[in-house]
Amino acid sequence: MEHFIFCYRRLIIAIIFVMCSAPSLTAQEEKSTRTKIEELRSNANFKPQNPEYIDLMLELAKSQIRTNADSTELLLKEAYQLSLDTHYRSGESIALSTYGYFYFEKGETDKAHKYNMKALKVADTYHLSNEKLKALNNMGLDYWLLGDSSSALTKFLEALTVATEAKNVDMMVSLNVNIANLYSENGDFETSLSFLEIARKLNVELGNKEILAYTLLNMASEYADLGNYKEAERMVDESLDYFLKQNTKDWISHAYEQKGSIALKQNNYDEALLWYKKSEQLCDEIDFSYGYTLLYNGIAKCYLGLRNIAEAENYALKGLAISTEFSIAESVKDANLILSKVAHQKGDDALAYSYQQKYMELYEKGQVEKFRKGLGVLRSKMQFENQKKALIEEQHKAIAKQKNYAYLAGAALLVVTLILILIYRTNKLQKKYTENLQEKQNALIMREAQLKESNKTKDKLFSIIAHDLKGPINSFHGLMKMSSDESISQEDYDELFPEALKNIQGISEMLNNLLVWARTQMKGITLKQENVDVHFIATSTLSLLIPIANKKEISIQNNIPKNTISFSDKNHLDIILRNLISNAIKFTHQKGEIILTMIEKNNELQIEITDNGVGMALETQSKLFDKKHATSTYGTHNEKGTGLGLSICKDMVESNGGALWVSSIQNKGTTIYFTVPTASVTTVAV
Repeated sequence: MEHFIFCYRRLIIAIIFVMCSAPSLTAQEEKSTRTKIEELRSNANFKPQNPEYIDLMLELAKSQIRTNADSTELLLKEAYQLSLDTHYRSGESIALSTYGYFYFEKGETDKAHKYNMKALKVADTYHLSNEKLKALNNMGLDYWLLGDSSSALTKFLEALTVATEAKNVDMMVSLNVNIANLYSENGDFETSLSFLEIARKLNVELGNKEILAYTLLNMASEYADLGNYKEAERMVDESLDYFLKQNTKDWISHAYEQKGSIALKQNNYDEALLWYKKSEQLCDEIDFSYGYTLLYNGIAKCYLGLRNIAEAENYALKGLAISTEFSIAESVKDANLILSKVAHQKGDDALAYSYQQKYMELYEKGQVEKFRKGLGVLRSKMQFENQKKALIEEQHKAIAKQKNYAYLAGAALLVVTLILILIYRTNKLQKKYTENLQEKQNALIMREAQLKESNKTKDKLFSIIAHDLKGPINSFHGLMKMSSDESISQEDYDELFPEALKNIQGISEMLNNLLVWARTQMKGITLKQENVDVHFIATSTLSLLIPIANKKEISIQNNIPKNTISFSDKNHLDIILRNLISNAIKFTHQKGEIILTMIEKNNELQIEITDNGVGMALETQSKLFDKKHATSTYGTHNEKGTGLGLSICKDMVESNGGALWVSSIQNKGTTIYFTVPTASVTTVAV
């Protein structure tokens, strides 16, 4: 078996245990490989350029990555050079992907990604299916361990397509299990179980005990998550029996750790600690660094349950250190949560709060990333095709929505016309009411003019939206079609995909503003004022927008003092700040600066958002809040909008009893000012 099934389990949060692209050879298999190499070398006609010799060297190098890094590096260097010299493309690709595995084990993730990309390019160029599988699987596992579940899923789904076409059944089993664990990690158990069932059926057909052991260990984790501990323990024991016979210590350690995890879920702390300690002993023997990332946190939880605070803190700190070293975000988050509980038990509430804050930052960051990448909506391989259909359907819905507004306007005009006819006939029949009816007719004519103007505004807005939706959606559709048809190179795909994602993100922001605008047009602005903390709302808003600012290397300073209380609608204030800060980011150059300040005047708070971006001409400033002149303006990185944001903000500020205005100098920067009432003394602050 030329690869490794990555077991990634969910406890209370997602925890990463191991990362590897091939199982370690048993001592007997490694000896057999060495024997074959020596036999080839002793042959009188031996030539090192022999592909069989190169393959054996790569196999041996892979088996020694954890036990003899120096030997691995020498073997890889020789095998890679021989592959280049003889144009042995399979050896070249496998050597590169093994380098990727080697550097990831050393914690050099950038190098690992670089070598895996090279391996994938060679495999694609020379149409090497199995070699492509190795590179894609490696990349998926690397992304997974680094917490990028969305990218990992993309690589696994792509690899599953290749494995199916190549009829590589054991890799199909592995990939189905990996994908199942990804969905399980995101709480989508229905989809997870469907992929596990596919893996189980494939494994029955394959009849390979080794793959069965890996699959059972993964399925045991799933059953444990579902609370079926008896079945989970049975599966772990069955897989452990195989690993003990093969003496694969890393997987024995993993199985021990999982037995400890199952016991811990049932609050059997002593039993869990026993299994964790056995796992730790094996990790020490083979210097299994990644094994510690989950193990230390598990041991810390056991000691916390047994009220041994000192040992709980010791192991939690170890877990935090090793997880930080390898940049495993989920384990870092888990360690911070444990340490917060430890500090609380010790009575150090300040330290507990510090750890809790770090945990919450990582949690919120993970939630935002999960939302942006949309892992929860990717349910299976077939959704690659469904996504294209969905985009087309969304486009049709948008067009249908515009037609509905047009029909509504037509109906309104028809009603007005009928009323005018009725007035005319009534005017002829009852001349004595001429003056009164004339006044009504004039009012209706004015209303008709207002409706026409309103329709013109709506038509213009929807024209902008349709234009801005069409381009990104068509681009994304084209990119997905080319990817599906395999008519685009990996390099072009990697270059175009981030831009497509950025455009789709712009569409999301556009539609959010449109939804708010439409709601205010139909229902008016509903107001629910209360005492709210402006600093807290600004901080929460910035936590969502800072990742966008970071991409442009823009610094944002929140100088609004803590406990700045305003008597305002909380939702309105959140929408106002989000739109104004988003605009500042949009129109600020790379490495720019944005500053939030507050001045208290009489019974008002004056909030100021200042940037050093592109600024505006006086003519542009005069039309900022006029819906008739709403335009979709591009930002410094071609970000798009609807032109509704400032109008929405102005309406909401005024509904809360404040005012909004702008000061700007072209090519110097812009400051947006708005006022809100100070705290109400008759209301309790929220």
